Amino acid sequence: MDDHGAERDSGGVRRSERLLLAQKTALERAIGGAGLDEVLALLVRAGAEQLGARAAIFLVNEDGLTLRLGVAAGLPDSCARAMDGSAIGPQALSCGQAAHSGKRVVVENVALDPHWAPHHALAREHGIAACWSTPIRAVSGAILGTFTIFHAVPCVPGPPDLETVDLLTHTVALLIERDRTERERQSSEALLSSVLEHLPVGVAVYDAQGRTTRNNRLMRDYTNGSLPSADDREASRWRAFHPDGRPVERKDFSGARALRGEIVVPGMDFLHRAADGTEHWTRVSAAPLRDGDGRITGVVAVVSDIDAEKRAAQGLAAALDEARRSELVAHEMSHRIMNSFQLLHGLVSMQTATVTDPAARKAVEQAFSRIQAMALVQRRLFEATRNDLATLDAADYLQRLGESLTGAFIDSGRCTLVIDAAHGIPMPAAQASSMGLIVTELVLNALKHAFGAQQQGTVTVRFEACGNDRRLTVTDDGTGLPDGAGTMKPAGSGQGMGMTLVHGLVRQLGGKLEIDRPNQGGRPGTRFVLTFPA
Repeated sequence: MDDHGAERDSGGVRRSERLLLAQKTALERAIGGAGLDEVLALLVRAGAEQLGARAAIFLVNEDGLTLRLGVAAGLPDSCARAMDGSAIGPQALSCGQAAHSGKRVVVENVALDPHWAPHHALAREHGIAACWSTPIRAVSGAILGTFTIFHAVPCVPGPPDLETVDLLTHTVALLIERDRTERERQSSEALLSSVLEHLPVGVAVYDAQGRTTRNNRLMRDYTNGSLPSADDREASRWRAFHPDGRPVERKDFSGARALRGEIVVPGMDFLHRAADGTEHWTRVSAAPLRDGDGRITGVVAVVSDIDAEKRAAQGLAAALDEARRSELVAHEMSHRIMNSFQLLHGLVSMQTATVTDPAARKAVEQAFSRIQAMALVQRRLFEATRNDLATLDAADYLQRLGESLTGAFIDSGRCTLVIDAAHGIPMPAAQASSMGLIVTELVLNALKHAFGAQQQGTVTVRFEACGNDRRLTVTDDGTGLPDGAGTMKPAGSGQGMGMTLVHGLVRQLGGKLEIDRPNQGGRPGTRFVLTFPA
């Protein structure tokens, strides 16, 4: 090898060393946090120095239609401004053509190139005689921009020149992609942080030792240290209980279970003691975090405030317990009332046997009959309200009352009792009691007065809802009321004990009672219509 060859080889080695140094320096600065423009400027200067030219990096704008000037070395500001915003396309300048085609564009002499014709004056003014433009390509193949060299004399690149440009272009592509990735990561991080901070629950991430690596504002109100199961001080502020009332041990807290690989959802209920000493109910859920090999690397925990919900549930449970006790008392009272009716029934029955005076005997028998009827009403009311002390289904109640009346007072060969009531109409127990007594009195009255000794007939009880009112109709197809009995008389004005009782019950219900003759099947019959508010 002659001296000139050795000198060329030595020069090539020195160029490669300088390029590698520039590349290494740019990468180190980027990793150290230097901005993209700073590290790209370092590479542009290295390219300009190694090639004895001027250099610039143009980046594709977001619109994908134009290039913006990134950084330049040796290019006058006026020239840089003129080229900033160059179009991308087959008829554009060298950098625009390269960005469009994805191929290197070499213009040996810009004065002879038709694409440079509109810019010949600019080229002459700034001494641009040759232009080489190489696309900057991402790993995905997308064009990020161009690395462009400007020479003062017409020329084409040799192999060493192309190697230099390719090395620099590759490094520029790596730095641009790294910057974009870092910006996307920072944007995602900022979004995640914003979301976490504004979540209505406390969220924290812990490492495998239970140490906090990240938490949001609400979680910092609960704990800013380690997992309660891994920290004595934190554990003392959290209490959970088994269904039988035993305290839950730390090793079985949500976080500890998650570190063992268990997903604790929907979570465990804890009483948490705040810094001011107050205690609040919370629900803690947790799940393990794993690496690519499935190893547990930590835990994510979520704390929800359920204090209002928990205390409301406790209050409801206490109220239900009190209601159950009250229900037992009420049912016991009802049972005793029925026993009292039975006792009274027995006493009156024995007394009846000793009465010889016809009028007195009739009065005692009437009292005996009403005691039986009241006992029936009370028994059916007790059965209807067995599961709900406050309300009952009116149709069910009337059906059962009708069955009792039929069994106790009605001769099926002479009379039929029909109950026609719409199901699904709720009624307070107090209203049902008054209505039941009215039905009993009217049915017994019909049995006694509506049908003759050999006469057969039907008594119909109908109950229905009419808007905000309730309507009870008791109709018989018997002989009907005597003349003048169709108008209601005030209580105590000569009417019988039964109707006096009915009038009193109607007043209790705040209702209105009407009587008429429906004239069914050729017989006048009697109809009582009671309307009262629901």
